[in-house]
Amino acid sequence: MLKYYFIVFIFMILAQVPIAFAMTTSSVMYAVINGQNFVMFAQKFANALSDFNLLAIPAFLFVGIFMNEIGLTDRIFVAAEKWIGHFTGGLAHANVIASMIFAGMSGSALADAGGLGTIEVKAMKDAGYDEHFSVAVTAASSAIGPIIPPSINFVIWAFLSQTSTLAMFLAGVVPGVLMGLSMMIWIVVAVKKFKIKAPTVQKASWAERFEYSLKSLPALGGPIILIGGIMTGIFTPTESSVVAGAYCVVLSVVYKKFSIKMLTRTLTNTLISSSMVMALAATGLIFNWMIVTSGLITYMTNMILSLGNTYLVLLALNGILLFMGCFIGSMQVLIMIAPLLMNLAAALNLSLIHVGVIAVLNLTLGLITPPMAPSLFVTAKATGVSFDKSLKYTVQFLIPLVVTLLLVTFIPGITLWVPRVLGAIK
Repeated sequence: MLKYYFIVFIFMILAQVPIAFAMTTSSVMYAVINGQNFVMFAQKFANALSDFNLLAIPAFLFVGIFMNEIGLTDRIFVAAEKWIGHFTGGLAHANVIASMIFAGMSGSALADAGGLGTIEVKAMKDAGYDEHFSVAVTAASSAIGPIIPPSINFVIWAFLSQTSTLAMFLAGVVPGVLMGLSMMIWIVVAVKKFKIKAPTVQKASWAERFEYSLKSLPALGGPIILIGGIMTGIFTPTESSVVAGAYCVVLSVVYKKFSIKMLTRTLTNTLISSSMVMALAATGLIFNWMIVTSGLITYMTNMILSLGNTYLVLLALNGILLFMGCFIGSMQVLIMIAPLLMNLAAALNLSLIHVGVIAVLNLTLGLITPPMAPSLFVTAKATGVSFDKSLKYTVQFLIPLVVTLLLVTFIPGITLWVPRVLGAIK
C-alpha cells in the first residue's frame, strides 16, 4: 500500500505543491488508512518547533541578510582582490576566498550567490573578465556556504540524527577548505586551457593590502564570532549565532547605516526563510515516521546493501543524492532521506557525522547542477547575465567538486579529524 502514498507525494511535488504540504498530505493518508493515532502528529510538531538547536537557524539567516543590507560584505572581496588579484585568474580566486569567508556568516549558498555574488560579478566584469565565467565562479563558490560553519543544513542534520551540532560544524571545516582550494586550482587550469578572458589586475602595494585588510576587519567580525565562539566552546552554536546577530546591529549603528526600515526588511526576510525551514523540519519528522513505519526504509536499505561492498554502497548513495539534489532542494532531500542515511550508517558502521557531511556536500552540488542549478539561476538573474551561456562554465566546476566529494566520502579522517582534535567527538 505504501506505493500509493508515495505516488501521491511525488505527484504533489511535480504539481509544485510546497513540499511541507506534500509530506503532510501523504503522511495523513497513511495514518487514516492504517488507523494510526493522530496524537503523534502533534507530538512531532511540538518536538521539532521546540528544539533549542533549531533556534540557530533564524539567527544565521539574520546575520547573512543584515550584512548584505549594510553593505560591508563587499569589503571582504576587495581585500582578497588586493592580495591575490595579480595572479592568473586572480579576481576569480578572490571570489572563492570571499565566498569561503561569507560562508562563515550566512550558512547559505543562495545568500552568498544573491548578496555578495552581485558585487563579485560586477568587479570581475569591470576588470575585463568574461561575464559568463564570472557568474559561473560566483555560483560555484557559493556552494561552499552550506559546508563551512555555520551551516543551516548541518543544523537540520544534527536535529534529525540527534548528533552534536558543534561536531557537525567542525566536521565541515576541512571539506569546505578543500572545496575552495580545488576550485582555485581549476580556475588556473580553465583560464589557461580554455583561453578564458581573465586579465590580471595591477599588483597592490603592501600598504594597500594592509589598508584594505583593516577595512575588512569589521565585516570579518561576524564569522570570527560565529566560528571562533563555537570552536573555542565559549558559545553554543545557537548562542554564537545570536551574539553575531547583535554584533551586526551594533556595527550598522557605528557606521551610521542602521535604519528601522532596513531592520524591518531584514527581520521580514528572516522570518519568511525561517518559517519555511521550521515547517520542513516539523513535517519532515512526520514523513520520516511514515516511511520508517511502513517498511520502505528497510526495503531501500536492504536493496542498497545488497551491492555487498562498502565502496559500492557509498558510490550508489552519492549517485542517489546527486540525482535527487538536481531536482529537489537540498534541505528537503536531507529531511526525506535522513532515515535511510542513518540505517546505512548503522549497517556500515559509519559515523553519523561523516555521513551527514557526505549527504550535505552531495546535495550542495545540486545547486549548480542542471537542469535546475538554483545558485546559478539566482546569480544570473541578479546580475542580468545569461543563464544558458554561463552554464557551460559552471558545470566545469563539478570536476574539482566531485573530486573533493570522493575524497570526503572515502577518507573519513577529512571530516572527523577536526572534531576529534577539539574534543567534539571521541
